[in-house]
Amino acid sequence: MTTLPNRPTLTLLFFLVLLNFYLFHRLLRQPVLDLPTTIATTPTPSPSPIPTTTTSIPPTEPSPEHETQPKPTIPLKLWQKTGPRGLTPPSDSYISTWKTLTPSLRHEILSDESSSAYVDSAFKDTWPSIATLYHAIQVPIVKADLLRLLILYHDGGIWADLDVSCEVSLLEWGLGLGIEVDTIVGLEFDGWQFASWTVLSRPGSPHMKAAIEYVANQLETIAEQNNATIEEITMDMIPDVVDASGPQALTMAVLGSLSRGLGEKIGRANITGLREPRLLGDVLVLPQAAFAARQGGYPLDQGAYLVSHHYAGSWKNENGGE
Repeated sequence: MTTLPNRPTLTLLFFLVLLNFYLFHRLLRQPVLDLPTTIATTPTPSPSPIPTTTTSIPPTEPSPEHETQPKPTIPLKLWQKTGPRGLTPPSDSYISTWKTLTPSLRHEILSDESSSAYVDSAFKDTWPSIATLYHAIQVPIVKADLLRLLILYHDGGIWADLDVSCEVSLLEWGLGLGIEVDTIVGLEFDGWQFASWTVLSRPGSPHMKAAIEYVANQLETIAEQNNATIEEITMDMIPDVVDASGPQALTMAVLGSLSRGLGEKIGRANITGLREPRLLGDVLVLPQAAFAARQGGYPLDQGAYLVSHHYAGSWKNENGGE
């Protein structure tokens, strides 16, 4: 026979059921809150800063070939040289024409002694072989020819032999006004050779350097052909001074320098019979009338007569000068 729970037990069970129902009902009625989802992460320590090496790059310097520094112009200075007898008439009257027509012209006349000192000062350290060559030369005209080129290369300016007078102010030649050419030469009476009695150049001219090297090579060749030293070269060993160190040497050297610089052949055809100035590269070639009007019969169709060469010819003797 089944035994039923007694009355107190039933009462307790009924009460527990009611309590569970109540609690469940209250849970269902609670409001729902939207809470932000927060993910807690373990903080990662910041890495220590890595030291960096900063390389300081200086501004790029322009390479020499791209520099735009202006080249020097031809200085307004006249260079001349006396012989052992010093300054004699009529040279003083010729010199006065240069100063009278261009009062701002600087002027320097060298003697044998001061010429030697000049060459030592200018070239003994920078070009010792050419200084040695100069001192070794015993033929006066050759030594004077080389001195002309050395002065024009080192200092630039105007070279004029003592037997040359000026006819037109140098300012009308463009000098002192920033004329931008390297060298100015004029044709001789033969119409294709450069006169050496008047030459203008700016310092450092590659054409004057080429002329110096040309004359040095000529003298070395003459010495070799005569089984002699430079000191032993005499006037009679030199086939033609004009070719060795004078106008022909100057012409050949400058034309050769121009040809190398311009990358094309510049020769006699480029300068023969000019009737007006012609600019070849950076060399201004003047027609015969400019420097050799007296010898050319005073042509009327070649522009101004800038200088007159009076042909003292002091070098034309067996010793090649005074």
